[in-house]
Amino acid sequence: MSQTTAIPLSGTLDRPFLRGRAVSRSETVLAWSVAAIAAVLLAAAVLFLSAGGRWFVVETPSMGEAAPVGTLVLDLPVDVATLRVGDIVSFETDANPGVVYTHRIIAIDAEGLHTRGDINGATDPWTLTQHEVIGTPALLVPHLGWLFRAAPILLGGTLLIWTLTSAFTDRVTRTCLRIAGGALTTAYAAFVLKPFVNVTTITNTSSPHGVEATIVSSGIFPVRVDAHGGTTVHLVDGEVGRVVVHELTENGHYQLTSNIDLDPVGWAALIAVCLVPLVLCLAVGRVEPVRAS
Repeated sequence: MSQTTAIPLSGTLDRPFLRGRAVSRSETVLAWSVAAIAAVLLAAAVLFLSAGGRWFVVETPSMGEAAPVGTLVLDLPVDVATLRVGDIVSFETDANPGVVYTHRIIAIDAEGLHTRGDINGATDPWTLTQHEVIGTPALLVPHLGWLFRAAPILLGGTLLIWTLTSAFTDRVTRTCLRIAGGALTTAYAAFVLKPFVNVTTITNTSSPHGVEATIVSSGIFPVRVDAHGGTTVHLVDGEVGRVVVHELTENGHYQLTSNIDLDPVGWAALIAVCLVPLVLCLAVGRVEPVRAS
């Protein structure tokens, strides 16, 4: 005589397993939306390049708030005869081949264009003609250039993490490792490029009362710059400020400290972005109890 043991129908199963391979309506809408946006961007890029457009990323703070460091510059060809004082142009010179400058026109005469960066103290030493001018910006997109600069690190890190985690057969473990790896790759790119907080000293002048330093912020976040034994200034991306330092070190140096200066809403948004990887890992690992009806 054989015996059969009844096993209670209760336990836990992964939410994705419960759904099988069914795709929700929201996921379908999201996928089509991403595809539509990608198609529009691709079409715009083709039109831009076919019109002779070129793109650059601003790497120095010479244009101040008009084009801070990390700005994506989209240039279109231009006839120099149509340019006016105050226009921004991108150009190359024979003195520095391969280096592209984006500065503002401050004067035009019979010899050509004279330019200068908005926060530079001196006019550029070159007179520009049609030969040197690449174009004029059709669009200046702040901060987006940082993503282009970080792309090699992000793509390389993503490929490496995807390859290393492919050995894990458990879906939850594999996905969580990829999320964590993506967060680490992003953090490494931020460490290398320093896009969020960065302050550059332009000039410093000694006086009987101390040292007056002219500084510019070249990071995405607003910052508060404190001079040790001196004044404090608040700056946004590309903004120029001055601090007075009353106390110097034994070697005659001064010290500046920069910190993120966000309002409560900004801090809440920053914390929420930092928590995204954790929330995604928790969502992937969710389980539901399953009991017999």
